[in-house]
Amino acid sequence: MNILKTSISRKLPLLVLATLILACNSKKKESKPEEITEQIKKTEVLSHADYNIIFENDMVDNVPVEEIEIGMLKVPSGKIVVTDPLVYPVAKPFVKTVPPGEYPVKIYAAKTTESGDRYAIAKLEFSENKAEKWVLALLENEDINKLKEDGFFGFPADAGLGGFFDYEAGKKFTEFNKKFREENPDVNVYDAVFAAEFKKNAKNPSDTSDYGDWVNYTIPESDLNVTMFQSGYGDGVYPAYWGIDKEGNITSLVIDFLVLLLPKEQGV
Repeated sequence: MNILKTSISRKLPLLVLATLILACNSKKKESKPEEITEQIKKTEVLSHADYNIIFENDMVDNVPVEEIEIGMLKVPSGKIVVTDPLVYPVAKPFVKTVPPGEYPVKIYAAKTTESGDRYAIAKLEFSENKAEKWVLALLENEDINKLKEDGFFGFPADAGLGGFFDYEAGKKFTEFNKKFREENPDVNVYDAVFAAEFKKNAKNPSDTSDYGDWVNYTIPESDLNVTMFQSGYGDGVYPAYWGIDKEGNITSLVIDFLVLLLPKEQGV
């Protein structure tokens, strides 16, 4: 018994020392809550889809895809607005900017069996470089760290339309709408102006049911323009993504109307 007691008493200091060392190491590994938050803070949100699949193929998800060029967009300020122009002409531009210039706008229509032609993607193209990733476009004060998993910020389409325009063009377009309402208080601007503009781009102008799906409209008393086009399956909230090439440069801005390349849980 004495030998056992002596053996245990010799081991106790070693056990105490080991416990202290483990406790110290444990304290060193502890992080303050704000440090943990900082470690997992997002810097960007990527799209679930690679839109190059749509741009480079005539068939996607077993659906034929048609590319439609709707002309150039003048971008004097480099600040891009994406919105439903008829409902929300006063809208903020995205934080990222592009070099001023004129850029082509392209639509990619999914020719579905069930619902006819549906605009799947709208693209404002700044260069022909291939995008390596697609980063969610953000407005000032939009915090991606407040998004739920797989969530996104987007613009509301309440007239079933989306559109690209420069921030300066948006100001001119707002002035035009205001002046029109003041001079024509009992007239709807779509019926009076834009219905005819859309009809110009109908596939079959003689078809009374073909109202046209897009317009590239030059604002009166201005050389600036706005683009408008059908928004996928109509009203909803739709995200926009910057295409970024391998050098980190912006190649394009796309609107995803959630028609093709849907996440599996959203697919039909």
